[in-house]
Amino acid sequence: MSYDFALEQNCSHQVLFEKSAFSLASGHVYFERQPASQQSVSLYINGTQVPQFGLYSYAELPFSRSEPYRIHPGVNDLLYIGIERGIPKFIQLLTGSNIKANELALDLRRKIPELQINVVNKRVVFRSRSQFNGAAFQFPDPRWTDKTSSSPFTSRSLEAFKTLGIVPGRVVTGRKILPGWTLVKDVTSPIETNVAIKLDSVLPNMQPLIQVSYVTIAQNCRRCFGSRIEFDYNVVNGSYETVKDTDLLTQEFDKFLFTRLGSHWKWSWLGSKLMDHIGGKANSTRSLAPAMITLDVTQAYKTYENIKRQQEQNFPFQKISDAEMPNSFDGINVQSMQNDPTTAIVSISIKSRSRTSIPLRRIIGSSNPFYLTDGSGSPPFLPRG
Repeated sequence: MSYDFALEQNCSHQVLFEKSAFSLASGHVYFERQPASQQSVSLYINGTQVPQFGLYSYAELPFSRSEPYRIHPGVNDLLYIGIERGIPKFIQLLTGSNIKANELALDLRRKIPELQINVVNKRVVFRSRSQFNGAAFQFPDPRWTDKTSSSPFTSRSLEAFKTLGIVPGRVVTGRKILPGWTLVKDVTSPIETNVAIKLDSVLPNMQPLIQVSYVTIAQNCRRCFGSRIEFDYNVVNGSYETVKDTDLLTQEFDKFLFTRLGSHWKWSWLGSKLMDHIGGKANSTRSLAPAMITLDVTQAYKTYENIKRQQEQNFPFQKISDAEMPNSFDGINVQSMQNDPTTAIVSISIKSRSRTSIPLRRIIGSSNPFYLTDGSGSPPFLPRG
């Protein structure tokens, strides 16, 4: 079964890593194309994605005392800790007179899975599992709830804090690295609906590289130029997406139809004269335009069908399927636009050898022949996907 790389894609109108203008005075980041919604916008500063609430560091606390740790049962063997906004809890520590930092960290990893617990320079280090805005964990002073220190848990946890090198009441938070942002009205634009990104505070780097990714509307898209169809390779699961059967027939016939005849450097027969006739449809021969377009499309189909038959005869190992093999040209309808004599809508019907009818609607005279919708904003007819 023969195939080709898929070139016709429904366009996502997505702009990726666009380098943006930045005003140091106002803290505004400006778009080249306007985003369709705030939810579609992503901001990158010096290659790092910045959430809307800002970019924060990991919350991290190393014990101030290094190994060995002397932890005795009933004396200093309870660690009092609270994770985020959860209720503080007592953690039973590993006991012994010569406990290494690695041994203590391994035991605590099993008992406190919410945190990353490692060893640096013979000291145990507690760290949040993600970058954190606010209090990631804390070591409450047990005397806050036990005013008289009558509970044996109070003394055991206070002594554990002293042994490990933790200040009672310590709250560990993430540090703000980059400011947050929001979308605001672009006061530099005469268009009322245009927006820009406003940073919450000054950037630490005065000459940052700022990039934005976002989804724009079809009319502003540079990938499809409003047609809602993009022509490019598409990678799916690590390999190029391919087309076959009727999808392949459609894509190949479009190549023949909209390639100017004689323009290919090697195959001068590839294409049609359709594009050459576009400029002549506004003169006195306007009434002949549908006939010329019909002739061009018909000749392009005959050439394409002939090439496919040669492919099947000369390259049998390619195994052309019945669904991709053109069998008949069932009809063409050309409708001239009343308000634009240089433009015509062409409806084509091709039937494959598998008896599958393939409808095609293209606009001739536009900068993009796929600029057609059904009025609801949906993309033109694309069999694949």
